[in-house]
Amino acid sequence: MSPIERHPVGDDRAAGFESGLDHRLDTRAKSNNQYPAHLRRQLQIEKVCRVPRLVAELLDEIGRHHGLEDDIADRLERYAALDHGLLAAVGGNRFAASPVRLVGGVR
Repeated sequence: MSPIERHPVGDDRAAGFESGLDHRLDTRAKSNNQYPAHLRRQLQIEKVCRVPRLVAELLDEIGRHHGLEDDIADRLERYAALDHGLLAAVGGNRFAASPVRLVGGVR
């Protein structure tokens, strides 16, 4: 199965959504493991978040590009109101630890 299947527009697909594209999760094994990309993304986020100005510029750029300035402003206000002490207490201030894989098995 291909990741994207094309269907003619107007064939009354799910909920009347007629984009002409069906997006499917591609679960086939790939030569390029997706997990390291996820780790790279987390590291990039951690680096950007160390400099508040970069976060502001990124949010502003996304808002302008997609016309989401008001939505981002509302969400930013809600996130800023979160109790940072509570987030830290429940581990919500950090990414989950990377899984540890046993190599070679137990003897």
